[in-house]
Amino acid sequence: MRIKLIAFDLDGTVLRTDKSVSRRTVEALSRAAAQGCVVLPASGRVASNIPEEVLSFHGVRFLLTSNGASVIDRETETTVYTNLMTEEETGILLRRLYEERCFVEAYHGGKAYSDRLALPRLHALHPSEDLLAFLKRSQIFVDDLPQYAAEHSFRLEKVNVPMLPSLLAARLNREFEAGGMFSTCSSFPGNIEVNRAGCSKGVALEHLCARLGIARDEVMALGDSGNDLAMLRFAGLGVAVKNATPEILASADFVTAANDEDGAALAVERFVLA
Repeated sequence: MRIKLIAFDLDGTVLRTDKSVSRRTVEALSRAAAQGCVVLPASGRVASNIPEEVLSFHGVRFLLTSNGASVIDRETETTVYTNLMTEEETGILLRRLYEERCFVEAYHGGKAYSDRLALPRLHALHPSEDLLAFLKRSQIFVDDLPQYAAEHSFRLEKVNVPMLPSLLAARLNREFEAGGMFSTCSSFPGNIEVNRAGCSKGVALEHLCARLGIARDEVMALGDSGNDLAMLRFAGLGVAVKNATPEILASADFVTAANDEDGAALAVERFVLA
């Protein structure tokens, strides 16, 4: 059956290591869109951090963001699907991470918020200059993030906690998963991503496909890491780039070349444009 929707992860999949997109990838996705295929960025990023280069792809109407907590229709400027934490869940999560003195990115309303006083703790973890610069320019820094979120009635899309020591990351993962209130995954070594229980790229993709009248066997999904697993499992054709984690490689229907070797473009050319 013909592929009618391509859902593609960004970091590690369509984006190269230097965070750029190859001309071949842009051309392949643009040709697919011109043929009537829905091209869907499906990212763990919050909406405000989707690269302008991706937003400028031909035919990109919908954005799946924050690991499936929000799906945005750019044409109507509306949010067509959400799976947000409650205010209570938001408070519990932020206070718990505040206790651990973590640097937290809290995603709300398409924007990312961090605690100003946590920034020195991030410096102490010696992040790369690129990561540090990205975090500084992408966050809205506030005083006392848990209190700020409570005062403004935040219902978070997602929390990202970067640069965690491995033992702490493992402990928090076990704690959050066991509590039944949250789900966790990771898209980079040393980080954990926390959403509401039941939230995933796969669930959000399923809702969007139902809205658009697209069957799952008409969907191709491309990814590289843990937050892509549910999306690849939902899609009729799940494609992993060669640099994907072992779990994703094992779950994929097809393995394409790495993100730095035009893997996404090769898959689109083979399964959609051929």
